[in-house]
Amino acid sequence: MKYQIDFKGNRFHIEEKSGAVLRDGIEINSETHSATRGSLLLGINNQLHNIQAISWSEDGKTLQARINGKSATITLKSETDLILEKMGMGGAAGAGSGKVKAPMPGLIVKVLVRPGDLVEKGQVLLNFEAMKMENQLKSPVAGVVKEIKVSQGDKIEKGQHLAEIG
Repeated sequence: MKYQIDFKGNRFHIEEKSGAVLRDGIEINSETHSATRGSLLLGINNQLHNIQAISWSEDGKTLQARINGKSATITLKSETDLILEKMGMGGAAGAGSGKVKAPMPGLIVKVLVRPGDLVEKGQVLLNFEAMKMENQLKSPVAGVVKEIKVSQGDKIEKGQHLAEIG
């Protein structure tokens, strides 16, 4: 799995490949010295870093932390996040509204909610398959499912209106 990390104005890519950790394609020597709930002592290229997690964003992609005593915000993006961003669909489809749109063409694998269901922000509404990977579409807001416009087995197109939460 590959991740893009944004940290203090710097952007780099981390990948685990055959047991090695690569940063921007170059192997780094990383070693966990100790780990407790919310705290990690990590060695990277023979330098120790004390990392304390303060809080995670609701979507689990942004970490507020203290690294060696200094405040830091770390943003993580997975391969899927980067693909969606590249396709102009960064973040939740329809974020800020209750409309859920398809981020890319695919096939509906499973519909997990029905009209009238109460959902939380970030709750999985639909599973769909695209580019040989199963993906989840989550509710951009908390509310009641007003409508679901697709069924299991339906083919979907990028930008297609799939559901509405009110």
